[in-house]
Amino acid sequence: MTASQAKQPITPLVGVPRSLAAVTFGLASFMAVVDITVANVSVPTISGNLGVSPEEGEWTITFFAISNAICIPLTGWLGRRFGQARLFAGSVAAFTLASILCGLAPTFETLLIARVLQGAVAGPIVPLSQALLVAVFPPEKRTFAVAMWAMTNMAGPVAGPMLGGWITDQFSWPWIFLINAPVGAFVVVSAGVLLRGKDTPTVRLPVDVVGLALLAIAVGCLQVTFDRGRTLGWFASPLICATATISVVGLVLLVVWELGEAHPIVDLRLFEFRNFAIGTLSVAVGFGLYFAALVLVPLWLQTDLGYSSTWAGVATAPMGVFGIVLAPFLGRWVATHGPRLYASIAFAAWALVALWRSTMTTGVTIADVALIHLAQGIGIAFFLTPVVSLSLAGLPPDKLASASGLQTAIRMMAGSLCASIAQTFWDERARFHRNHLVDAVTELSGRAATALNQLRSAGLTEQQSWTVINQQIDVQARMLSLNDFFYVSAFAFAAALGIIWLARGPKQST
Repeated sequence: MTASQAKQPITPLVGVPRSLAAVTFGLASFMAVVDITVANVSVPTISGNLGVSPEEGEWTITFFAISNAICIPLTGWLGRRFGQARLFAGSVAAFTLASILCGLAPTFETLLIARVLQGAVAGPIVPLSQALLVAVFPPEKRTFAVAMWAMTNMAGPVAGPMLGGWITDQFSWPWIFLINAPVGAFVVVSAGVLLRGKDTPTVRLPVDVVGLALLAIAVGCLQVTFDRGRTLGWFASPLICATATISVVGLVLLVVWELGEAHPIVDLRLFEFRNFAIGTLSVAVGFGLYFAALVLVPLWLQTDLGYSSTWAGVATAPMGVFGIVLAPFLGRWVATHGPRLYASIAFAAWALVALWRSTMTTGVTIADVALIHLAQGIGIAFFLTPVVSLSLAGLPPDKLASASGLQTAIRMMAGSLCASIAQTFWDERARFHRNHLVDAVTELSGRAATALNQLRSAGLTEQQSWTVINQQIDVQARMLSLNDFFYVSAFAFAAALGIIWLARGPKQST
């Protein structure tokens, strides 16, 4: 093993360069996170244009997620091998090229290949944007830097479907990918100017081939299980049984191998640091439930309340208000009072909002939905910044990129898992409530007859009248099921609030 030092270390910037760095790294992170969900609402259009079924079209999402989940944990190893600044610039440049290839793809097969490439090179962008942002800010302002980075990560999944739907409706689906080209070009040029001649030290590490293979197999199969489990019926599907089994065995072998490897591809010994272990668990629980709600609520608004994708995005957009307003102050507050206090505010706010949501009815207005999401924004504002700060407290500087990459990978996989489980829960509980509602309608035969008469008097046939009643039963069943999900979420957020206090304060030994 040989080592070589960068010509100049990355040092804090001042004035306009520091502000430009915040914009540059924030844009890069936002661009990478948005592309996780930007194609979700465009799948039917993409599938139709490229001549495949919508189910096949969903592989454009799954393939991106698989390659992304595999490459995020590699950030630490790649950063040590090539330097964080060079790896960041190369990843953004490759991501921009892959985005152009996605937009210009003439066939579905070429689009899938481009999406795999796009997901792979996007992996290091989010954790490296955080590591570099922290490096160019002085110690007393780093919590503010993390706050700005955190908002891009929390806002990205919200903006993705809304941007994807609007761009597809107003222009055409290739532009959901091509729009990355000018943003990526700006980031590459700006980062090159800001970090010219600077980088982190590089070390020529041997390649952990076994660890890399186990990581690809285990995480790839796990992501397929999460993404396709619900649509294929979970363990009723031989494919899901196979991928789940392979992922479990692969993850066990990966842990055993990496703990005994001198130069692991994924540094699992980071979990020996108490704060990192507890912080990562808290991030997984909090982000997983947040992401699940982010998937279910717009889907419910569009399926049962008749919202367009654009209006669903408008109704949920207020969740970002508090994060934008509080970001300039959060760094000072966290430094003064400690991250555990503000992380507790986040989980308490989310628990209360979940209880509030569990009382919703189908008569909810867009103003009500917007108000609920505005309140949810309190939790978003106080969540990622304090928890990430607490997680990284006490870690050696050379482990920050590895820690950020590993935590980001676990956070994104937790989001995929919780979203899949939440949709399955929604479907199953809706069936349960539907059966009870059907029984209730049958028992109240007199009222059912009155309703039928009213519908007939409106000009509907008996069959059409029963169809309307059946549709209303489905809508009410899904509403009750959604309420159940938020009721369970409230208790999960409360549990996470307790977990965060198991971490030590930043002034204590880690």
